Amino acid sequence: MVGEGHAFDMIRRIKEGREASRLRRERTNEKLRHMNQAGEHYSLPNTTPEEMERIIKDSEKKKEKDSNYFVWGTLIIMGALILIAVILWAIFIK
Repeated sequence: MVGEGHAFDMIRRIKEGREASRLRRERTNEKLRHMNQAGEHYSLPNTTPEEMERIIKDSEKKKEKDSNYFVWGTLIIMGALILIAVILWAIFIK
């Protein structure tokens, strides 16, 4: 019967899915164990609150600069495209 084969196929796929999930969980747990062991060997640097505050302010300034560069770059590109469009319009439409 076709229905019987289909049912066994579904059961097999469910079983394979469970096995794949179990293997994925084991690999994830192994990675976490490895990361935790590595973390024991390499301690985090001691950073004072003042240094953290300075680092945060510096990163905010950098984000603002990056944002300004993006805006200015966009304006320059748009201006160039408008200029090209005007030149082409002047050449082809007399």
